[in-house]
This record gives sequence, structure tokens and C-alpha cells, in this order.
Amino acid sequence: MELGIDGIIVSNTTVGRPDNLLSSSDVVREAGGLSGPPLRELSTKILSETYRLTGGKVPLVGCGGVSTGEDAYMKIRAGASLVELYTALIYDGPRAVSRIKGELAEALQRDGFKSVEEAVGADHRK
Repeated sequence: MELGIDGIIVSNTTVGRPDNLLSSSDVVREAGGLSGPPLRELSTKILSETYRLTGGKVPLVGCGGVSTGEDAYMKIRAGASLVELYTALIYDGPRAVSRIKGELAEALQRDGFKSVEEAVGADHRK
């Protein structure tokens, strides 16, 4: 790419508050970034759009709301070459990594992919 960037981390927090947020009204009104599962859908949509805009030529790190292997798989299909965990590590600790990795392997196998690399951007090839 002519800008000389090596990759882009796409969307790990938002100051917006989704309508379906289950927190108390005091928490919903708090200032600052929101992360974790409430961010999953929005961050995946932005990731997918970034993949489309870059033509899949820039490695993307998908983050925001990844707490299961299926979440990681959604990010990969949307265009992520790498997936970042944060909130899942806070709540589940290091065991989240092996759990998510196992669930991701199951999702890849279910859909006939032999590797993560094969699945990157799969939603754009439908």
C-alpha cells in the first residue's frame, strides 16, 4: 500500500451506547469507551467495511467483543488476519485463549476451512 502501513487494528472501543445495553441507566450514561460483547456487532461491521476498502491487501486485527471462538471466527470471515482479546481475558483469564482457540478450530472445520488464512475475508467471497 502506498501509505506504508503494515496493518490496522479495527475497533476495540466506542463511546456510543447500543440500545440493547443491559447495564443500569447510571452505567449507560458514564463517559468513556465501551468494550466487550456490546461492541461485537458494530466492530465486526466496521472491520468488514475496512477489509472492503483496503481490498484485503492490508492485514487487519479484529477486536471488540471477542469472547468465544465463534466471535473470533466472525471477525476472521469479515477480514481479520489476527484477532485481539482483551475483555475476555479480564473476565476468564488465560484459559480464555485455549477455549477460544478450540472453538475457533471447530468453526473452521465445520465450514471446511483447513486454516485461518483460508477463512480470512470469506464473507466477501459469497
